[in-house]
Amino acid sequence: MSPDDAARVKAGYGPAWGMDELPAPLPYTRANILKLIGPGVILLSLSIGSGEWLMGPAAVVKYGTAILWITTVGIVTQTLFNLECSRYTLYCGEPVMIGFTRLWPGPRFWTPVWVIISFLCLGPGWAVASATALAAMILNRMPGKADQPVVQVAGAILFLAVIVILMFGGKIEALLEKINKYIVAFIFGSLVILCIGFVPGRAWADIFTGFFRFGWLPAGKVDWFLLAGLAGYAGAGGIFNMAQSNWFRDKGYAMGATVGYIPSLIGGRQIRVSPVGKVFAPTRENFEKFRTWWRYAVFDQAWVWGLGCWIGMFLCTLLAYGMIPTGTSLTGWAAAAHQAEGVSKVLGTAGWYWVLFIGFWVLWGTQLTVSDTFVRQVTDLLWYASPTIRRWSREDIRRLYYSVLIAFTIWAFYMFNKGVPLFLVALVANFANVAFFVGGIQLLFVDRLLPREIRGHALYKLGVLVLVLFYGAFMVVGLGSQLFGLKF
Repeated sequence: MSPDDAARVKAGYGPAWGMDELPAPLPYTRANILKLIGPGVILLSLSIGSGEWLMGPAAVVKYGTAILWITTVGIVTQTLFNLECSRYTLYCGEPVMIGFTRLWPGPRFWTPVWVIISFLCLGPGWAVASATALAAMILNRMPGKADQPVVQVAGAILFLAVIVILMFGGKIEALLEKINKYIVAFIFGSLVILCIGFVPGRAWADIFTGFFRFGWLPAGKVDWFLLAGLAGYAGAGGIFNMAQSNWFRDKGYAMGATVGYIPSLIGGRQIRVSPVGKVFAPTRENFEKFRTWWRYAVFDQAWVWGLGCWIGMFLCTLLAYGMIPTGTSLTGWAAAAHQAEGVSKVLGTAGWYWVLFIGFWVLWGTQLTVSDTFVRQVTDLLWYASPTIRRWSREDIRRLYYSVLIAFTIWAFYMFNKGVPLFLVALVANFANVAFFVGGIQLLFVDRLLPREIRGHALYKLGVLVLVLFYGAFMVVGLGSQLFGLKF
């Protein structure tokens, strides 16, 4: 069936979907699974740098291991959330955030809402945090407040390096996938060696049981801003979770293969990206194809991303708990160097540089993926919502993508002077709770746009509902305490 087929399918508010053939998936085998996983790897690299390396260790060292139940609830509910986002994209090829704009009262309302939420969820915190690791390697000591200029200059250079890399590679999603596979392998391999070799067995048991101490909260004066940030970045973090549906589209999963992808500025070619998704005819054969695509999505999100997130949080918090004295405040301009200081007491200078190098790649790799995530989300939203922008772009989505990237760069450099690294990450992590709360509610209704035969069953809906309640509560206590001085 031609992409220009006159057949259209109404889909809530906004333009109707087109119709096209559902591409046949590869047979579901181990070899083909390895070929098709990708979005989960990109998202996993991002997740390690947000919650796992910074927020998790900061909370555990301050409050103890029992606080880790928050991450268990977060990762489980986010996995179900991710899969429901993927379900939408597999069916129509549109990123899920576009699906949100199809709900009442329509794109004119929801497009600016989600652009604003995306801006609030982004910043240069990971570049600045990775710069603290780089500064520590240069200075051969923990950076302090007096070293702020060094950290900020290094952070600016590292952020500009992110911008340059996003200009190359042909297909941006494929470039991120290749880079992040190496980053994830190096990080996990290093953490396993360090934890097995130098963390005592008792710490392993404390960390493991902490993931299942459901409902435990510290007594007395509580830093709700920190704990809400831990919740927000326990897995990925709001709009980052939604971005995996954009990567599914660009990877070519199911109907994503029929609408195009975002190419790079250098090395890529102009690709016609359809602003409106395409759906397949509701036949038995197509539903069978869809179920195979769904199995690939489940493996990518549940086993690669979900399980990987849990293991990543376990290893990162285990290293911090085993090496950093309980009660240490992991704040200030040395936030990414505390783990290295702890390991250096056992391994000396070699341990110092090894862990700093891990922290650098964790956080800088996250900034790379985060930057693409924001720019990609806003680009797809505007591409869908505005024919004027498409005409201005001459139907070349790269003009819009890199224009948004320039705007994000200006915003990021403004934010460079607005706080220390951990605070910047914690701030956007709290806004991630807003994205989960609003997006979770909408996701429950987006499901109604799909044929009944492929909608999520009750378990998925229950998981998304728990996510809405969970992140709604942390949204109130985190932002309420930090921005409005509320006491809880």
